[in-house]
Amino acid sequence: METGRRRRRGSSFPDAIVVEIIARLPLRSISRFKSVCKQWRSLIESSYFRSLFVSLHRNSSSSWSLMFPIKFQYPITEAIGFHGCERWDLPKSPASYLTPFQPYPNGDHYYVDSSHGLVWIEANVGTDGYVKTKSFVGNPISQDWVEIPPPPDPLTKPSSLVTRVVNGVVSSFKVVRTCTKIIEPRPRERRYAWRMYVYSSETGAWAFRTPRSPFPLRRAGSNRPLNLNGMLYVWEKRQDDLTGTGVLVSHDFYGEDDYDQCRIIPLPVSDNKHVRRCSSSSGGDVIYVEILYQRLKVWKLKNSNNSSDGEWWQLTREEINMASVGFDVNCFPLGVNPFDTDLIYLWSRQHSCVVSGNLRTQEFTLHQETETLIGSEDCWRLNTSDSKKHMEAIYDPASVITLSQFVLPQWMDPVPRPPN
Repeated sequence: METGRRRRRGSSFPDAIVVEIIARLPLRSISRFKSVCKQWRSLIESSYFRSLFVSLHRNSSSSWSLMFPIKFQYPITEAIGFHGCERWDLPKSPASYLTPFQPYPNGDHYYVDSSHGLVWIEANVGTDGYVKTKSFVGNPISQDWVEIPPPPDPLTKPSSLVTRVVNGVVSSFKVVRTCTKIIEPRPRERRYAWRMYVYSSETGAWAFRTPRSPFPLRRAGSNRPLNLNGMLYVWEKRQDDLTGTGVLVSHDFYGEDDYDQCRIIPLPVSDNKHVRRCSSSSGGDVIYVEILYQRLKVWKLKNSNNSSDGEWWQLTREEINMASVGFDVNCFPLGVNPFDTDLIYLWSRQHSCVVSGNLRTQEFTLHQETETLIGSEDCWRLNTSDSKKHMEAIYDPASVITLSQFVLPQWMDPVPRPPN
């Protein structure tokens, strides 16, 4: 009897109550509770718990960073980083968890791209003067990494990371590397093809891929792509139209129809040497931002497959005359908030600083120093000094700037593992 009473007094709360309590905590705390005992780990990793957590936090934003593409002299450059949000409650921005790189903390490493919370990192490792480059895809918050085998062609260039998401969970990813040497045997076909090697987590192997364009491309795949929902969008100019505004070339890496075809999406405006523009994403849509003669326009892609009425894009709001709102400096658009299209970020070359803007209120703010701002629900850091190095290196002011959005997912999805 005594043993029975002691057992009753020491009994734990019912699982249902434990789940309801833990599900209201941020993911950073929940990840620690997984190590308390096998029972809690099983509860937290259940599909019921995941659904409950996502439901309870559906109105809370997630931490994210706006990252510059890979440059070996500036390996990890975060233009803007948001953290401290209710969902994750991180004490620092997501990009801060990339350094040091845990698999090789003493080596050089470089940020390539991110998709749905997964990050692609290139690391230079070696001893005695011999350096070898290794690729990893993983989650820097949970420090869960998968090493990617080297591609068949060592001269390929890191390009982008795409993911397949099923019911909010990353089920697979693909690593895309652009070929730098001619592989196509027929000269005419070389002009139309986007040559790449693609590694799939579903097969654990590389495959050569040549999606084709309806017209010749000048530098197919050499510009920085935008990844969204398993697709890549890259700005290109026609090989036979050196002065044109260019187009977005898109390719679906998980589509079954027209597997080897690119789609051509015309940009919404005519070309001008004074135009400043960027491609970005927000709320699951492709966003195109343009500044021309101090007039700011933000467009949303209506349909990435076709346009029956001839209109591919629609304005998210009426254009803004920057001078009329007391902001007449010359700016380059950097990107938009991944959750709110009305929040945009610019670079002022005149002041060498980041500019944040709200299209709803038409308020724009110069941030002349690297700073951390604390709001009511989150914190955000603007990296002015490192951003300046990248922006001053832009050789073509009329090109389309595409930065990478590193957005943490709704849940602690495990990194997909290849077979064997």
